[in-house]
Amino acid sequence: MSFAVHARRVRDEGLSPALRGAALGSAVVLYRPFGFTWTHAYLARFGDTRRDPRAMVRAVDVLERSRNARKAEWAEFSRRRTREKHETHRRTPSAEDRAWMRAPRWSGRDLHHAHRAMVLRWSCLPVPPAAELRREGLTELDRAVSAQVDAYLAADRPDPEASAVMGGLLPRLREAAARTRGSRSRSLLEAHADRLRMTAELVHWDRPPADLWPAP
Repeated sequence: MSFAVHARRVRDEGLSPALRGAALGSAVVLYRPFGFTWTHAYLARFGDTRRDPRAMVRAVDVLERSRNARKAEWAEFSRRRTREKHETHRRTPSAEDRAWMRAPRWSGRDLHHAHRAMVLRWSCLPVPPAAELRREGLTELDRAVSAQVDAYLAADRPDPEASAVMGGLLPRLREAAARTRGSRSRSLLEAHADRLRMTAELVHWDRPPADLWPAP
């Protein structure tokens, strides 16, 4: 079934809370900007999305609004790429475009709220012991990401400087996340390395489309 069908089922007061909750889960399967688990975690900020139908409706409203904004962004991206092909003969998307296409990014008016909420959530999660961070070469990256997170959260608004710094760190963070998979302390160290990468992505992409694609 389509996203629209699942959204209608979430809003259908004639269905049981269990069926409406299942429909919300199916909607998240089809549109999950932060991945399935973390998109659910963000939507849970609007109430008990497993048992409370009102929270389910609030969550699907927010999710649908983001999905509609993402569709509009993709339409604009497609128009821009068409112009580039005709005017500059650039057939291949730029590295920045390719990064945007696969980025964990909320779309629409809730962009900053969603990114800030997840950065704040992840900043409170457990950190591996300092010795393990040193052994895996993560100490410097951990400190660099933490410094930018502090600046980003203190500003309570998109921070262009933090965005640029995090963008510069992303290649090393992606390599570190790949390197720590299967490490001896896999459960915590691997999760932390991936969380550093994801946090940097969220701060880096907390920018409106007008900033990503300036008007010619």
